[in-house]
Amino acid sequence: MTDASEPTGAAAPEPIRNRLLSGKFLFVGGALAAALGFLIWTATQGAAVYYHTVSELHTKRSEIEGRLVRVNGIVVDGSIEESADGIIRFEIEDATGVLPVEFRGSPPDLFGYAEEDKYSDVIAEGRLLGTGVFEARNLIVKHGPEFEPREIPAQ
Repeated sequence: MTDASEPTGAAAPEPIRNRLLSGKFLFVGGALAAALGFLIWTATQGAAVYYHTVSELHTKRSEIEGRLVRVNGIVVDGSIEESADGIIRFEIEDATGVLPVEFRGSPPDLFGYAEEDKYSDVIAEGRLLGTGVFEARNLIVKHGPEFEPREIPAQ
């Protein structure tokens, strides 16, 4: 009758310990999944390039004014002017309106390049001033995959 002499509670601690270990693994796994999800979310938010159209910028002027935003438009033919103080002034347009832009710095290589008498799309990143001028701090020139650089004649 050795069965009667064994304590009945000896087998009970093992399942409790297994449940505690599995609970810890679930907690650690959940924390890792949450951290990984957060990193993926923050990485995709920074990589997403959302921009407004010229008409959206005019419509939402009061809520956008002074905030850092991006606006997309086509450079208006003949509007590019560079002043002596290094500011490049030009206008961008879409089907509904025109927006004056000022940019200080070196423009991208393809800026102002017309193909078939049509300038490239430009995304300007900056702030809309109270005067209605968009002060760009960065310019991104959009072009299709079929773009090829111009031939430079030999000298």
